[in-house]
Amino acid sequence: MNLYDIIPENLFSVLVSKNKNLYVKTLFVLLDAFKQHLKISKDELISMINAQLDDDIISADFTEEELLESEQSISGKAHFLVRKLKSTGWILIETENDFREYITVPGFSYKIIQLLYDVANVSETENFAYVYSTYSSLEIAKKTRDPFEMITALNDGAERTERLVESLKSVYHSITYYNQQLINTLNVNNVLHSHYEIFQEDVILKILRPLKIKDSVPKYKIPIQNILKLWIAEEDVIEDMVQYRLSKQNDNDEGEIRNDILRKIHYIIDTYDNLDKKFISVIDEKNRRYTRATTQKIDYLINSDQSVKGNLISLLKYLSDDETADKTFQLISDSFELYEQLFISDESLYEKKKAVKRSRNSELIMTEGPIDFEIKAKAMAMQVLNNKYSKKNVNEYVDKLLGEKNEITSREIVIGNDDDYIMTLLSVVQANDRGSKYTIEFADEDVLSGKYEIPLMTYRRRGAK
Repeated sequence: MNLYDIIPENLFSVLVSKNKNLYVKTLFVLLDAFKQHLKISKDELISMINAQLDDDIISADFTEEELLESEQSISGKAHFLVRKLKSTGWILIETENDFREYITVPGFSYKIIQLLYDVANVSETENFAYVYSTYSSLEIAKKTRDPFEMITALNDGAERTERLVESLKSVYHSITYYNQQLINTLNVNNVLHSHYEIFQEDVILKILRPLKIKDSVPKYKIPIQNILKLWIAEEDVIEDMVQYRLSKQNDNDEGEIRNDILRKIHYIIDTYDNLDKKFISVIDEKNRRYTRATTQKIDYLINSDQSVKGNLISLLKYLSDDETADKTFQLISDSFELYEQLFISDESLYEKKKAVKRSRNSELIMTEGPIDFEIKAKAMAMQVLNNKYSKKNVNEYVDKLLGEKNEITSREIVIGNDDDYIMTLLSVVQANDRGSKYTIEFADEDVLSGKYEIPLMTYRRRGAK
């Protein structure tokens, strides 16, 4: 079906007009009215527009609009905005038995306005806990074994899994978009604003971080898959679901229904199997590259500031350096008239004490140059740290904590010194590594071990049941 068989052809004309921002805000006021009232009177909508958009109406340029004589005031222009929405097809106006005019918002109009609002205002709950919701509904259905609840949980789980994948794809493309924006940004403040106030808030804090902490894939992945695998193994469960759908849907083939149920089950299982490798790991790597590029861009812009302010700062640095001041002054004397100014203060008579050089009885002879020695010393220090806190040592530390157990909580851990505390922190960082021999599950509270505060978490030996 053709889109313009459903919506008016000039519907979007207001969104490309000179006053497009005003029209968008008017549509958002209409959306507010739609959500607050079942019946929207024209007078009430105009009052809402006047109350919320009076400053925007005053600053708007209506010279290209065909205003009536009665539409020259602020209230009149609000009437014009409603008339414009009606003429372009966003709303309908009808008179009811009480002789009052009421606004009707067509279905397509509401959907488009809501979409525009969602784009302009990122939701505080952008991530809808797809993983936990899937697990929760499947767990309830597993306990009741009611065919209706199992069918509903399976359908909801498949839909939420699709939305989860779409959400991750959206994050990936968002990072790519911000990376492209970074290339064209030439102002440090704009780079900082884009990264910390937009990207971090809209992408990392609202989608990616909840997916790893609250709506955790590693936490719920195995339980979700186990429930679905149990259903496949128990033929009577699948049969009950097939018979239920047959009873509710006439003229359907039993084989097609069975295949559809199994397809959804395998889709959820396979998606969670590949979620980390195909999506989360790829997104993490892209996010690291973008963050690194942002840091490099900020560093570059700061150090290559060619504005008047930047040039003056560089010039003053050279003039304040005793070694370069004379040479710099000679180079710029033909271009600038510079004068030396001195002043007297209460510290002018103070003379700094001169350090006395102490003599040595014998010189300390070093076999290597001081620079080489410093480099080697740093390298050896790094090697010691790397050896001490290596992945192998972290795995051995956790293995020692577990002992003969398959799991242990942080309430049972005794952290006696800073080394133990550091190893505990590193064990959390390395828990998701492929070479890790354990997994960690977090709870929403902290515990105290000695003088150290750590999250309440459960270590589990990887592969243990």
